[in-house]
Amino acid sequence: MTPSATHSSEIHDSTPSGESDDEMMMRRRKHAKVGSAVEGLNLTAMMDIFTIILVFLIKQYEAAPQNITLSEDLSPPLSTTTAEMVPGVSLIISKTSVMVDNKRIVVLADGKPTGTEGWGAVGKALGARRETIKYIGDHGGSQFDGNVMVIADEKTPYDVVSNVLYQAGKEQFTTYRLILRAGGTE
Repeated sequence: MTPSATHSSEIHDSTPSGESDDEMMMRRRKHAKVGSAVEGLNLTAMMDIFTIILVFLIKQYEAAPQNITLSEDLSPPLSTTTAEMVPGVSLIISKTSVMVDNKRIVVLADGKPTGTEGWGAVGKALGARRETIKYIGDHGGSQFDGNVMVIADEKTPYDVVSNVLYQAGKEQFTTYRLILRAGGTE
C-alpha cells in the first residue's frame, strides 16, 4: 500500500478521538438503549397508584350505608319514607340484646339488662366509640358529628329505647336517626 492509501483508510476507519467506527456504533447503541427502553418497573409509582386506589375505596365504603340483617330477633317497623340513610354509629336494639356497631354490649331478659353494669355498659361502649371517632377526626378523618342510627325491633318496649337513648345522649350523641323498613302502606 502506498502511504497516501494507508492514510486515507485510517481516516475512514477511525474518529478524531481515536476510536474505530465499530466502537463508536457500540457506544451509540449503548446510550440509545438507556434512554429509549424501559429497564424495569418503577415500584414507587406503582405504590402511589395503589395507595390512591386504596384511599378511594375506603372513602367509598365509608360513605355507603351499611346493610342491616333482619332476623326474628330484629324487625324494625315498616315505613313509606324514601329518605337516604345517613352514616353514623349503629345502635341495634333487638328483643334479646343491645349492640353498638354490631358488637353485643348488653343482653336483655324481659326488657332488662342482665349484666352487672346495666345500661351503663351501653354508655361505656358509645363513649369508647366516640373517642375513636374523635381520634380519627384529629388525624384527618371524618369529624365526630354525634349521629346515631337507632335500629330497634318494632316490639321493643319504650323504656328500653328510652334508657338506651339516655346513655347515648350522655356520651354526646345528639342526633338520632331511627331506621325503618321500607314497604309500609300510606
